[in-house]
Amino acid sequence: MKKEEASGLLSRFLTAQVEGREPYFDADEIDSLLDSLEEADNWNHYEEILRLGKKLHPTHSELKFRECKFYIFQHKYIQALELLDSLTDHPEQDTDMLRLEYYCNLNKYKRINAYLQNKLDRQCDYTEFLFEHTVAVLNDLDCTKEARELIAWGMRLYPDNLILKDELCYILEAEGEFPEAIKLCNELIDKDPFSYDTWFTLGRLYSMTGEFEKAVEAFDYALACDESDMEIKILKSYCLFMNENYEQAIDAYREIGLEGEIKERIKPLIAECYIKLERFEECYDILKDIVYNPEETEPTTFINFIRCCVETDRDREAGKALSKAVELFPDDVRILSLQALNYMETGEIDRAMSVTEKIFSRIDLEEENKGEEVKDFFNNSLNLYFSGNLNKAYKYFKKVFDFKPNMPFMHIQRAMAYFNLGDMELFGKYYRKATSKELAEYIKLTGLDKDFRLYASRHIPPEMLTSEYLHNKDNNN
Repeated sequence: MKKEEASGLLSRFLTAQVEGREPYFDADEIDSLLDSLEEADNWNHYEEILRLGKKLHPTHSELKFRECKFYIFQHKYIQALELLDSLTDHPEQDTDMLRLEYYCNLNKYKRINAYLQNKLDRQCDYTEFLFEHTVAVLNDLDCTKEARELIAWGMRLYPDNLILKDELCYILEAEGEFPEAIKLCNELIDKDPFSYDTWFTLGRLYSMTGEFEKAVEAFDYALACDESDMEIKILKSYCLFMNENYEQAIDAYREIGLEGEIKERIKPLIAECYIKLERFEECYDILKDIVYNPEETEPTTFINFIRCCVETDRDREAGKALSKAVELFPDDVRILSLQALNYMETGEIDRAMSVTEKIFSRIDLEEENKGEEVKDFFNNSLNLYFSGNLNKAYKYFKKVFDFKPNMPFMHIQRAMAYFNLGDMELFGKYYRKATSKELAEYIKLTGLDKDFRLYASRHIPPEMLTSEYLHNKDNNN
């Protein structure tokens, strides 16, 4: 049924409800209306319309079948089974499908296998469809182990079945087996090169393995099949960004459009591109209208906006934005790190230390944190170190090292810490772990031009490292 016709039927039903009267629909109209609601995953009025259909057409087989499906959807399994057993005049394929769905929801896997085997023994001509349907239901229920076993059985029987292979691809992706999923996706594309869903899946898989150029190519093929999908356009733009094609990413984002509800999602993403290109004035122009909207703004947006303000000599606005960011995101480590740095620069050491303590209370509570925040923990370890809290600084240097041992300057800073404690053995241990490149960069940052060991007591001030971190286009968020 066309969407316009289904919409007209629903409008008739709702109008009658408002007017307090019972409308009349023939059985096919009720069935078509319910079918359109199922396709749209719209259950708001489904039960009321089904109840009306049963009242108007109590013996209609298709409406009974839909009632049975709805019982399963509502987890009313006893009622579903009783009604299912009574559907003796309904097509057997439909009732078989529903019975298998019933077994899936109750985790009756042995019954599923026995039921399918019975269909195979009887040489039922739609058994392949039952394999497809049952695997899809198991995947929807996140029963991936059982789905894989059923797929393996089905593939032995129907080795060219694309639907079973597609369901396997879904499982491989969900379980992080990306290379195998990519291989299977390419096999599916060879069989059906015009499948939008498969190209979309392939692009998504390539993005997860960091193969962004291949992801963009796959998304282009998907868009050739269906150019209306906004989500895939956003994903393609993101992959261009991740592949450092920032200008192309900006163009791709702008092609999506900056109007309507999509606007608030797109603007911060374009701003990220401008940050990478160090086009701060353009980034500022984009973010200034959205940064103070607490319902839409993320911490990264504030961080980018603050940097744009600093880079374009809007220091007062940067301070205002930082205060608002702390108010909105009081536990975000990146925001707190900027606040601590700001206090250090204004000489408010006690406040800086208070914020730093708050930051490190998070690393104690969130031992799983191994992402971008580790860099902020490192900079705040330096704040502790240069403020004279040596013992605590050493403790947190070690925590950061445990999280990310290959972080730049980590070995050097640990070496410096032990040097100032007078422990030359541990100083030498960590000094020797630093690479020549890392030492050269350290010397460049500190302005040293002689042997590093002669100046072992000189360190990179925390504000210099933090500034270097914020100004590095690869670390700003």
